[in-house]
Amino acid sequence: MDLSASAMEKIEIMSDAYEAVLPRRKRVKAVAQSRAGKARSPGKKVLLALLQMARALLCANSLDAALHAIAESFPELRLDAILLISSSATGDSCYYLDAPQGGSCLELNDRMCSKVRKLVASGTHPMPLQAFTLDGGSHVAAAFSDDVNGGYIALSWQTPPADTVQQHALAILPHVAELAGMRLNNLLDQLHREEEVLEQYHAFAATQSRQMEELRVSEHEKVEARELAAQDELTGLQNRRGFLAKSEQCLLIARRQELACAVIFADVDGLKLINDQLGHAAGDELIRDAAYIFNSAFRHADVVGRVGGDEFAAFTFDNATPRAIVERIRAKIAQFNAGKKGPQTMSLSIGVINCDIDSEETLTEYLVRADEEMYRHKRQRGRSPH
Repeated sequence: MDLSASAMEKIEIMSDAYEAVLPRRKRVKAVAQSRAGKARSPGKKVLLALLQMARALLCANSLDAALHAIAESFPELRLDAILLISSSATGDSCYYLDAPQGGSCLELNDRMCSKVRKLVASGTHPMPLQAFTLDGGSHVAAAFSDDVNGGYIALSWQTPPADTVQQHALAILPHVAELAGMRLNNLLDQLHREEEVLEQYHAFAATQSRQMEELRVSEHEKVEARELAAQDELTGLQNRRGFLAKSEQCLLIARRQELACAVIFADVDGLKLINDQLGHAAGDELIRDAAYIFNSAFRHADVVGRVGGDEFAAFTFDNATPRAIVERIRAKIAQFNAGKKGPQTMSLSIGVINCDIDSEETLTEYLVRADEEMYRHKRQRGRSPH
């Protein structure tokens, strides 16, 4: 293979600087050379591949990209996977990259971590400048520091490769580990930090979601409590407090939007007599019937309430005359009486006041006027109040 002058110059520079790529303790280096012989400098082709790998590592912003750079720099190895084994305060971690498919995963205390540790503890672990095999040759590994608890890079095949491929891997992997180890370890630390931040974010999001749900439930319960507090138990209509609160809001809306509206007051005729002759249970039934009839004469947007023992009131967005509203209620009463068996019939005394949206009268004042109008009609019909 012919090399350009530029490439040759880069190879020579890399060869001269190779011994200083990473600092090593002199004692460890001397022992390694005495046991394994002086480490052979890589050939020109390998130096070019290492140079290409070093450039790619500088540009890699993730552990996946860095390991891919190693695999792509040595395609002749036909790797199935590359592993980075590193030790941290939380335990050994093994980062696995599927070289052909690109899938990856990070596992703590993976079986490969324990195999490397056992090999180191057995005393048969090679010196820092040497690579070694595991699992019958299906893995070739090398340390990227002279610390027993440091890291390792491992090349992996599903089945042991040919002897020539394995020997080639054993020869180049120590150089790869020296050049890439520190960078890979930094990227692994970065990945751990990113996962911690992501885990904290998910925990925070879960807490926020739980708190929001608790607030929503709490608010819903408060709304239900307010509605129950404003509801008449016997009839299910608004009680006096609920009626006044909602009707005041409706009166403000009517004034802002210049809508016609009216206040109606009704009283159940003959309730005292029913209570005295038939008992309070019969009186309660009469009140419930009266509430149903009175409520049925109004629309959903209107406000209807029981404001006293036998008294009902309504606020309606209606531009009909008082007479027309009274006739509509009386028609509902007649329809009810026509379908009821027995001598007892329903009767209501009713007073209606159309609101003047340009006036300053309050809802309470309108309610008093409607009550007075109701008693006026009651007296005209010859019935005394009770």
